[in-house]
Amino acid sequence: MTESVEHITTEVRRFVESSFSYEVYDVTFKQVNRRMVLEVMIDTPDGVTVEDCEKVSRALSDYLDETDLIHRAFTLEVSSPGVERVFKRLVDYERHVGKLVKWTLYDEEKGQKEVFRARLTEFSPEKIVVRSEKGLREFPLKLVKEAQAVFEFPAKLQRG
Repeated sequence: MTESVEHITTEVRRFVESSFSYEVYDVTFKQVNRRMVLEVMIDTPDGVTVEDCEKVSRALSDYLDETDLIHRAFTLEVSSPGVERVFKRLVDYERHVGKLVKWTLYDEEKGQKEVFRARLTEFSPEKIVVRSEKGLREFPLKLVKEAQAVFEFPAKLQRG
């Protein structure tokens, strides 16, 4: 059987999502410093813990050994996409309504690129509404070249 990256990533995604309640944010199988790395990023609405990653890593490692899906030496890495994740799925936008986002827009017709930070106030696949220092702004999802969550430190607790 020939080993294709697409087949490996599809099978890994299928195994993780059918075996656990985690969502697969991304799966990559790539060469890093002359070594193959299978990177699996898992997610949930409430975030991911180190224990979650360990659990998936152990089960996935056993699965890969049993199925002999990958026919060469590789390193398995299971992690979360982190708080400053790049949005890859519609659910990433939905979960960040009300939060600060770094936007990179590109208008192909005008050949213009724009990068700015603004709070996501409304999201649908047809329309995004954000609030920046300049006020409300609306644009279609198709203009978004990249959207990335921005970590905001919580306000200091007031002492009484």
